Amino acid sequence: MIGLWLNDGLIVMKGRPNLFTSLNAIRTETELSGFLRELAADFGLTGFMVIDIPTIADDKLAPRIALSDLPPGFLKDYDSLGLLKNSPIFAGLRRSTAPILWNIDMIDLDRPSEEVDAARQLFTRHRISISVYFPVHGANGRRAVVGFVGNRAGFGHTEMGDLGIFVMHAYDVYSKLKAENGTAATALTARELEVLHWAACGKTSGEIADIVSLSDHTVNSYMNNAMRKLDCVNRTHLVAKAMRLHLIS
Repeated sequence: MIGLWLNDGLIVMKGRPNLFTSLNAIRTETELSGFLRELAADFGLTGFMVIDIPTIADDKLAPRIALSDLPPGFLKDYDSLGLLKNSPIFAGLRRSTAPILWNIDMIDLDRPSEEVDAARQLFTRHRISISVYFPVHGANGRRAVVGFVGNRAGFGHTEMGDLGIFVMHAYDVYSKLKAENGTAATALTARELEVLHWAACGKTSGEIADIVSLSDHTVNSYMNNAMRKLDCVNRTHLVAKAMRLHLIS
């Protein structure tokens, strides 16, 4: 195990102190995504995901993802193939709180034979040969998982332990940000929520202006205020986050 020491109450790893310095400075979900991207790269991985663990009744993974940076198109392909329903990884995560390490040689274990070839082609096409998942608990008691994917050799116990420590602290930061975002969400005005609703329906600013009897400038002002309150970088991000927070449907 890489050596650890305490620094102002935060555990720091010798060999990776810069990552913990970055983690301690995070103030937004965008910054946290950047940190998780950097963390994945430091461990030779190419993507990450923060997921509310799907229930046995869920048939799509996308609605359960809170943050992610996965290979482009992977999630859409995964859901279109219906691979969540019989996923041995998520079945294991529902049963246990132990980390799970998966590699592509295990793809035919506990998955129906008719899904194996399609699943193997999907992971190979997106250059995912290995993934690792760490169950976590938020301050609200909800179970979630932080996962990483990539195309590298297997993980040893030391690397799993090191990555797990980073995950524990990163999810603690995420839980605090969610609590703060919840406070920000309650500060959205009725007009901002109304504009958000129509944006989620695919309406342009001009179309929204006509619907709610406001000027384009006023609609954009409401949109910008909502983006600032919810710490979003663009309209797509804003709509997705508002839906995830159940502010709109």
